[in-house]
Amino acid sequence: MDALIKEVADILILPGTVLNEHYLEHHCWSDHYVLVAARSKQATPQSFAELSQVSRYVAWRHPGVERLHQQLASAQVRLSQRGELTCLDTLLDLVAKRHCISILPRALLNGRFRELESIPLPLTVMRHISVVARPASLLSNAANAVIQALKKPPVAIPQPY
Repeated sequence: MDALIKEVADILILPGTVLNEHYLEHHCWSDHYVLVAARSKQATPQSFAELSQVSRYVAWRHPGVERLHQQLASAQVRLSQRGELTCLDTLLDLVAKRHCISILPRALLNGRFRELESIPLPLTVMRHISVVARPASLLSNAANAVIQALKKPPVAIPQPY
């Protein structure tokens, strides 16, 4: 909120809602995390317990990763973490090639269900993102362009065959 208060930023994207009388929550997203693995060649779906024991876990580095790992640890969910990646496309390619598994917000898998499988976690972990801004900032065309871009679901990049 300091960036808004000091007028260094017009829009602030937070992993939660923080409001007072001077700031307005303009848009809010909610999603839940799932375990992501390469689509199984077997007819029976893969289980979280099975995958977490035999596969390497690579985390996606994003603002909610610490909270995700804290919630998993408090529920005594154990994963053999082998590192973190910030590039989502690289991580999804590694998962699709069966090099690792990861835990991601379900919305990020749109268009990739042919090669990837989402497995429910043993507990529900939600992700909340809010756009908080000064009401006057929302009158700017640039601010509205950013908000409209954020509202659009991620576009799947066609994969070469």
